[in-house]
Amino acid sequence: MKNLKLAAFFLLMAWAAPALGDTSAYEPLRPGAPGREGRRTPLVAVIEKALPAVVSLDVRLDDGRGPQYRRDPFHDEFFDRFFGEFPQRRRRPSTTSGSGVIIDGAKGLVVTNEHVVRGATAITVTLTDGRELPAEIVGADARFDLAVLRVKSAKPLPALTLGRSDDLMIGETVIAIGNPFLLSHTVTTGVVSATGRTINSADGETLSDLIQTDASINPGNSGGPLININ
Repeated sequence: MKNLKLAAFFLLMAWAAPALGDTSAYEPLRPGAPGREGRRTPLVAVIEKALPAVVSLDVRLDDGRGPQYRRDPFHDEFFDRFFGEFPQRRRRPSTTSGSGVIIDGAKGLVVTNEHVVRGATAITVTLTDGRELPAEIVGADARFDLAVLRVKSAKPLPALTLGRSDDLMIGETVIAIGNPFLLSHTVTTGVVSATGRTINSADGETLSDLIQTDASINPGNSGGPLININ
Protein backbone atom coordinates (compact mmCIF):
# COMPACT_ATOMS: atom_id res chain seq x y z
CA MET A 1 0.00 0.00 0.00
CA LYS A 2 2.84 2.37 0.85
CA ASN A 3 4.46 1.76 -2.54
CA LEU A 4 1.13 2.31 -4.29
CA LYS A 5 0.69 5.65 -2.49
CA LEU A 6 4.21 6.71 -3.46
CA ALA A 7 3.57 5.68 -7.07
CA ALA A 8 0.34 7.65 -7.13
CA PHE A 9 2.14 10.66 -5.64
CA PHE A 10 4.89 10.63 -8.23
CA LEU A 11 2.38 10.05 -11.03
CA LEU A 12 0.45 13.10 -9.85
CA MET A 13 3.65 15.12 -9.70
CA ALA A 14 4.56 14.04 -13.22
CA TRP A 15 1.13 14.98 -14.51
CA ALA A 16 1.12 18.36 -12.77
CA ALA A 17 4.68 19.39 -13.66
CA PRO A 18 5.12 21.94 -16.47
CA ALA A 19 7.12 21.08 -19.56
CA LEU A 20 10.86 21.62 -19.21
CA GLY A 21 11.82 25.09 -20.33
CA ASP A 22 8.37 26.53 -19.68
CA THR A 23 9.51 28.98 -17.00
CA SER A 24 6.27 30.97 -17.11
CA ALA A 25 4.63 28.19 -15.13
CA TYR A 26 6.84 29.06 -12.18
CA GLU A 27 5.79 32.69 -11.90
CA PRO A 28 4.19 33.39 -8.50
CA LEU A 29 0.42 33.59 -8.57
CA ARG A 30 -0.86 37.04 -7.67
CA PRO A 31 -4.40 37.96 -6.64
CA GLY A 32 -6.30 38.76 -9.80
CA ALA A 33 -3.61 37.25 -12.01
CA PRO A 34 -4.82 36.43 -15.54
CA GLY A 35 -6.28 32.97 -15.77
CA ARG A 36 -7.05 32.54 -12.07
CA GLU A 37 -10.75 33.18 -12.49
CA GLY A 38 -10.80 30.67 -15.30
CA ARG A 39 -9.61 28.03 -12.85
CA ARG A 40 -12.24 28.82 -10.19
CA THR A 41 -14.35 25.72 -10.71
CA PRO A 42 -17.65 25.10 -8.88
CA LEU A 43 -15.65 22.89 -6.49
CA VAL A 44 -13.28 25.74 -5.63
CA ALA A 45 -16.20 28.14 -5.16
CA VAL A 46 -17.93 25.73 -2.76
CA ILE A 47 -14.77 25.27 -0.70
CA GLU A 48 -14.21 29.04 -0.49
CA LYS A 49 -17.76 29.45 0.79
CA ALA A 50 -17.62 26.54 3.24
CA LEU A 51 -14.22 27.05 4.87
CA PRO A 52 -15.16 29.99 7.15
CA ALA A 53 -17.98 27.93 8.71
CA VAL A 54 -15.66 25.05 9.67
CA VAL A 55 -13.97 25.35 13.06
CA SER A 56 -11.28 23.52 15.00
CA LEU A 57 -11.95 22.35 18.54
CA ASP A 58 -9.47 22.20 21.40
CA VAL A 59 -10.98 20.18 24.24
CA ARG A 60 -9.79 19.94 27.83
CA LEU A 61 -10.87 16.61 29.28
CA ASP A 62 -11.69 15.25 32.69
CA ASP A 63 -11.03 11.57 32.07
CA GLY A 64 -10.58 10.57 35.70
CA ARG A 65 -6.91 9.68 35.39
CA GLY A 66 -5.33 12.76 36.86
CA PRO A 67 -4.18 16.02 35.30
CA GLN A 68 -1.14 14.51 33.61
CA TYR A 69 -2.87 11.56 31.95
CA ARG A 70 -2.29 11.92 28.25
CA ARG A 71 -4.87 11.96 25.56
CA ASP A 72 -2.94 12.57 22.40
CA PRO A 73 -4.33 15.40 20.25
CA PHE A 74 -4.07 12.94 17.35
CA HIS A 75 -6.28 10.51 19.27
CA ASP A 76 -9.75 9.94 17.87
CA GLU A 77 -12.05 7.50 19.59
CA PHE A 78 -13.91 6.68 16.39
CA PHE A 79 -10.71 5.47 14.72
CA ASP A 80 -9.74 3.50 17.82
CA ARG A 81 -13.12 1.74 17.93
CA PHE A 82 -13.32 0.78 14.29
CA PHE A 83 -9.76 0.73 12.97
CA GLY A 84 -7.64 -0.16 15.99
CA GLU A 85 -5.69 2.06 18.35
CA PHE A 86 -3.75 4.76 16.58
CA PRO A 87 0.03 4.31 17.01
CA GLN A 88 2.53 6.63 18.67
CA ARG A 89 0.29 7.90 21.44
CA ARG A 90 2.42 9.77 23.94
CA ARG A 91 1.98 11.11 27.47
CA ARG A 92 0.44 14.56 27.33
CA PRO A 93 -1.98 16.68 29.37
CA SER A 94 -5.61 15.65 29.02
CA THR A 95 -6.49 17.45 25.82
CA THR A 96 -7.78 16.40 22.46
CA SER A 97 -8.70 18.08 19.20
CA GLY A 98 -11.42 17.77 16.60
CA SER A 99 -13.52 19.64 14.10
CA GLY A 100 -16.94 21.23 13.93
CA VAL A 101 -19.20 23.21 11.64
CA ILE A 102 -21.30 26.29 12.40
CA ILE A 103 -24.95 25.63 11.52
CA ASP A 104 -26.51 28.81 12.95
CA GLY A 105 -24.38 31.94 12.78
CA ALA A 106 -26.81 34.20 14.62
CA LYS A 107 -27.13 31.86 17.60
CA GLY A 108 -23.53 30.65 17.45
CA LEU A 109 -24.47 26.97 17.20
CA VAL A 110 -21.78 24.47 16.24
CA VAL A 111 -22.32 20.77 15.54
CA THR A 112 -19.60 18.18 16.13
CA ASN A 113 -19.23 14.55 17.18
CA GLU A 114 -20.20 13.66 20.73
CA HIS A 115 -17.06 11.61 21.27
CA VAL A 116 -14.90 14.68 20.54
CA VAL A 117 -16.32 16.62 23.51
CA ARG A 118 -17.21 13.76 25.86
CA GLY A 119 -15.87 14.50 29.34
CA ALA A 120 -14.91 18.05 28.39
CA THR A 121 -14.23 20.59 31.12
CA ALA A 122 -13.40 23.37 28.66
CA ILE A 123 -13.84 23.73 24.89
CA THR A 124 -12.22 26.36 22.67
CA VAL A 125 -13.49 26.94 19.13
CA THR A 126 -11.01 28.45 16.66
CA LEU A 127 -12.31 30.16 13.52
CA THR A 128 -10.53 30.53 10.19
CA ASP A 129 -9.78 34.19 11.02
CA GLY A 130 -7.87 33.08 14.11
CA ARG A 131 -10.45 34.08 16.72
CA GLU A 132 -10.74 31.75 19.69
CA LEU A 133 -14.13 31.51 21.39
CA PRO A 134 -15.08 29.47 24.47
CA ALA A 135 -17.92 27.04 23.84
CA GLU A 136 -20.51 25.31 25.99
CA ILE A 137 -22.30 22.04 25.26
CA VAL A 138 -25.99 22.63 24.53
CA GLY A 139 -26.84 18.97 24.02
CA ALA A 140 -25.24 15.65 23.15
CA ASP A 141 -26.36 12.22 21.99
CA ALA A 142 -23.84 9.40 22.39
CA ARG A 143 -25.90 6.92 20.38
CA PHE A 144 -25.84 9.07 17.25
CA ASP A 145 -22.43 10.56 18.16
CA LEU A 146 -23.66 14.14 17.78
CA ALA A 147 -23.18 17.20 19.97
CA VAL A 148 -24.30 20.81 19.65
CA LEU A 149 -22.13 23.61 21.08
CA ARG A 150 -22.81 27.30 21.54
CA VAL A 151 -20.30 30.13 21.21
CA LYS A 152 -20.86 33.84 21.78
CA SER A 153 -19.75 36.31 19.14
CA ALA A 154 -20.28 40.05 18.81
CA LYS A 155 -21.30 39.57 15.19
CA PRO A 156 -23.03 36.77 13.27
CA LEU A 157 -20.79 33.91 12.25
CA PRO A 158 -20.60 32.24 8.82
CA ALA A 159 -22.73 29.10 8.72
CA LEU A 160 -23.59 26.17 6.48
CA THR A 161 -27.08 24.81 5.93
CA LEU A 162 -27.68 21.19 6.83
CA GLY A 163 -28.36 19.11 3.73
CA ARG A 164 -30.36 15.99 3.05
CA SER A 165 -28.94 12.50 2.94
CA ASP A 166 -31.90 10.75 1.34
CA ASP A 167 -31.20 12.19 -2.11
CA LEU A 168 -27.46 11.47 -2.25
CA MET A 169 -26.27 9.95 -5.49
CA ILE A 170 -23.57 7.28 -5.64
CA GLY A 171 -20.69 8.83 -7.54
CA GLU A 172 -21.64 12.36 -6.48
CA THR A 173 -18.65 14.57 -5.63
CA VAL A 174 -18.25 15.31 -1.93
CA ILE A 175 -15.81 17.40 0.07
CA ALA A 176 -14.55 16.74 3.61
CA ILE A 177 -13.14 19.61 5.66
CA GLY A 178 -11.53 19.21 9.05
CA ASN A 179 -8.38 19.32 11.14
CA PRO A 180 -6.61 15.96 10.75
CA PHE A 181 -3.35 15.57 12.67
CA LEU A 182 -3.76 19.19 13.95
CA LEU A 183 -3.51 20.51 10.37
CA SER A 184 -6.18 23.21 10.43
CA HIS A 185 -8.86 23.36 7.72
CA THR A 186 -7.64 20.57 5.50
CA VAL A 187 -9.74 19.87 2.41
CA THR A 188 -10.09 16.49 0.73
CA THR A 189 -12.42 15.47 -2.07
CA GLY A 190 -13.92 12.22 -3.29
CA VAL A 191 -17.22 10.70 -4.24
CA VAL A 192 -20.11 9.01 -2.48
CA SER A 193 -18.96 5.41 -2.72
CA ALA A 194 -22.11 3.88 -1.23
CA THR A 195 -24.99 4.69 1.09
CA GLY A 196 -26.76 2.68 3.78
CA ARG A 197 -23.56 1.02 4.98
CA THR A 198 -23.35 -0.87 8.29
CA ILE A 199 -20.10 -1.44 10.20
CA ASN A 200 -19.34 -3.20 13.49
CA SER A 201 -16.78 -2.08 16.03
CA ALA A 202 -14.36 -4.29 17.90
CA ASP A 203 -16.58 -4.08 21.01
CA GLY A 204 -19.63 -5.26 19.10
CA GLU A 205 -21.33 -1.90 18.57
CA THR A 206 -23.09 -1.46 15.23
CA LEU A 207 -23.42 1.75 13.25
CA SER A 208 -25.98 1.72 10.45
CA ASP A 209 -27.11 3.83 7.51
CA LEU A 210 -23.67 5.35 6.95
CA ILE A 211 -22.38 7.25 3.95
CA GLN A 212 -19.26 5.62 2.51
CA THR A 213 -16.83 7.97 0.79
CA ASP A 214 -13.31 7.79 -0.57
CA ALA A 215 -12.57 11.38 0.52
CA SER A 216 -9.60 11.01 2.89
CA ILE A 217 -10.58 11.29 6.56
CA ASN A 218 -8.10 10.94 9.41
CA PRO A 219 -8.01 11.41 13.20
CA GLY A 220 -8.98 15.01 13.86
CA ASN A 221 -11.53 15.12 11.03
CA SER A 222 -14.26 13.97 13.41
CA GLY A 223 -17.01 16.57 13.67
CA GLY A 224 -16.17 18.26 10.38
CA PRO A 225 -18.65 18.44 7.52
CA LEU A 226 -19.05 16.31 4.42
CA ILE A 227 -20.56 18.58 1.79
CA ASN A 228 -21.70 18.31 -1.80
CA ILE A 229 -21.59 20.85 -4.61
CA ASN A 230 -24.63 22.69 -3.17
